[in-house]
Amino acid sequence: MSKRTTGGLMAVLAFAGVSLSAGAQDPRMTPKLDNPSKAAVQAIVDSAKAQGVPTDPLLDKVKEGLARGADNAHIVAVVRNLSVELANAQRVLGANASADEIKAGAYALHAGVPAVELGKLKKESGRLRSLANAFTVMADIVSRGVPVGTATNAIRSLVGAGAKDKDINDFQQKVKVDIDQGAPPAAAAETRAKPAPVKPEDRE
Repeated sequence: MSKRTTGGLMAVLAFAGVSLSAGAQDPRMTPKLDNPSKAAVQAIVDSAKAQGVPTDPLLDKVKEGLARGADNAHIVAVVRNLSVELANAQRVLGANASADEIKAGAYALHAGVPAVELGKLKKESGRLRSLANAFTVMADIVSRGVPVGTATNAIRSLVGAGAKDKDINDFQQKVKVDIDQGAPPAAAAETRAKPAPVKPEDRE
């Protein structure tokens, strides 16, 4: 390989944000994190990995923080908090929970949903169904002002009635629209979680 080719390859790698001396470090932590922050994040990631906790959400959070221009210390703090929430979600959801469920459960915990509520919902739904979407919607409507108890009851009602992910997404969208139009968040969630009345022509 010529010196010119080697130099061009090095430039491409540098432009792509790949640290040539980072070893096993994820490129999402370079080049903007300073060395102490990289080391702190790497320690958090290694600890999570040792516990069997998904690590991609942690590294994605680093990338998100850098994109938003957050300072290094804040990014490390956020990643550390997320690692705790991921570990808690994994603990309450059990060994059969998928990485997506754990990630969504962590965000629900961050929104204020009690860990025990996530565990109950997972236990009630059985092993075959993924609750990643349900947890994500729960976190979203809580962030829109729906009280935690109302949000968990609404999602539990929908999941218990056999609602599919599409149905839960439709519920989320309708709650959002109702709130945007001035409806009280709690009332919007309670109303939209109720099954539609059966029309006379649909009765047997």
